[in-house]
Formats: sequence, C-alpha cells, structure tokens
Amino acid sequence: MEQLRITVDGKTYHVVVEKLESTAAAPAPAPVVMPAPAPAASAPVSSAPVVAAPAAPAAAPKAAAGAGDMTSPLAGIVQAIAVEVGTPIKEGEHVITLEAMKMYTPINATSTGTIKAIHVKIGDAVDEGQPLFTIG
Repeated sequence: MEQLRITVDGKTYHVVVEKLESTAAAPAPAPVVMPAPAPAASAPVSSAPVVAAPAAPAAAPKAAAGAGDMTSPLAGIVQAIAVEVGTPIKEGEHVITLEAMKMYTPINATSTGTIKAIHVKIGDAVDEGQPLFTIG
C-alpha cells in the first residue's frame, strides 16, 4: 500500500493506493483481416474541358486580442455567460462556462475591472486565445 497526497483546486486529499498484481494472462489480440480492394471501374472519357469550381470564401479571421482582452484558455463552445457589459468583476470571479469534449469548464476573470465588451454569445465556438471579454 502506498499513501499519496493529491491537491485539486487548492483542496488537499490523502489517498491510499494498493497495486494489484494480475494473475491472468492478457488475451491475445484478434487478427485483422483486410478485404481485397474492389477492381476499379473505368470511367467514361469526356471531350469537354474541365473547369475548376470557384474556391469557397475563406472563414473570417478571429479578432486578435488587444489590451484588456480576456482570452479563452481552450477551444470549446460557450455554454453560459455570467456577466453583462458594465458588470464590475474581481480577478478570479466566474465569468463564463465553456464546453469541450462534453466537459464543462468554468472560466474565471483574469483581472479586476469592469466588463467593457463581450465578444462572444452562447453557442459560439471559440478557439484557444480568442478574445472573450474586454475588461477595463
């Protein structure tokens, strides 16, 4: 038995871990059989010239973070916004919740001030480093 001390979000937990020895042998992996590729069919030949389709328009670039901008620490979907423009906040106060890979992550203010602008809305997909709020 081994004792460990683990700290999660500032709270310390003492745990006892027991390493178990496995007596059963691991099963052998099943062999993988790949099907033979289908023969390629010949396509009819056309004498008409081929014209390339117009390229799709590029996605709008994300705004770069400016002074006072609080940026997203991870990529995800905005699930909840706990502040409005004009809300006074303190560093560490919860301001937004992001969902990534079915996990909800509360995001806290990175500085003290007043919310000057909100750059996202509920349901928006955000990238890591994308501005969420302007704090002034």
